Amino acid sequence: MAERIKWRPSESVLAIVLSINNVPIRLTEERWLHITAYHGELANFQREILLTVAEPTTLFYSSNWAKPCYAAMKAFPKLRESGLPENLVVHYREVTPHDGFILTAFTMSNKRIEVRFRWWRRLK
Repeated sequence: MAERIKWRPSESVLAIVLSINNVPIRLTEERWLHITAYHGELANFQREILLTVAEPTTLFYSSNWAKPCYAAMKAFPKLRESGLPENLVVHYREVTPHDGFILTAFTMSNKRIEVRFRWWRRLK
């Protein structure tokens, strides 16, 4: 997995991870601040967020947004041990075949995933 994550490649980018489409997806400082401001419980789960993009258990795609995006999901027992739903959901966008970025991340129960993503196209 280490080869799919590149840590601190530039001043404002915390990490770059390859999506399952082999598109480099950036986690910028600005997006990390957004994630931790709205979902402070994820402050210690940066690596898991990147792993979710690199190796999702489930992947949805929506072209219905103003700009299409992906929703990658992966379960982590470590989340449940912290009192959170075990599913990590990471929204990201592939802007070009050579660039993309993480929008946000949050936890979600299986039941909420079924409801929220029922109209999205399941890719994996």
